[in-house]
Amino acid sequence: MDRRHFCLGLLGSGVALNRAAKSAEAAPPFAAAPTQKIRWNYSLKAAHKIAIEQDKPLLIVFGASWCTFCHKLERETLGDKRITALVERNFIPVHLDFDRDAKIAKILEVERLPCTVILSPQADLLVKHEGYAKFAEYNQSLQTALEKQAEIQQVQATEVSR
Repeated sequence: MDRRHFCLGLLGSGVALNRAAKSAEAAPPFAAAPTQKIRWNYSLKAAHKIAIEQDKPLLIVFGASWCTFCHKLERETLGDKRITALVERNFIPVHLDFDRDAKIAKILEVERLPCTVILSPQADLLVKHEGYAKFAEYNQSLQTALEKQAEIQQVQATEVSR
C-alpha cells in the first residue's frame, strides 16, 4: 500500500477515527493506574495534529481489557520511569483499544497484542513491535524509531534546501 493511500486510510475522516475523536476524553478500560506518568492521547486524529505541529513521531500502543500482557507492558515497561521520560520527551503517545478501534488496528495490520506502532508525523512506519517487551527491547525499539525519524528529517531538510 503506498503512503498516500495509507495516510488517507489511517488519518482521514473515517468512521473509526471520528468515533475515536468523540471518545477522546475517555480512557480505554485497559489504561494503567492513575499513577501512570505518560500522558496518553486517545484520539489518533487529534494526536496526529500534535505530531505534525511538534514534528514528533506517534507512539501508538494497542491493548485490550482482556489482554494480560497488555497490562504487564503498561505496568512494567511503560511504567518504567526511563521509558516514561523518553516517551514524554520524544513522542506523541496514543493509546488505542484493539476492540473499540478495530478499523485502525486493521489498517495498521495489528495481529497480536500488545502492539506498538510508531509512525512519523507524515505516517511513515518507523517501528512495529508486537507482543510484550521488557525495558531493554522496548527501549531499543524506541531508539530505532528516533533514528529513522532523524533520517527522514535530514532527507526532508536536504530536499527543502535544493
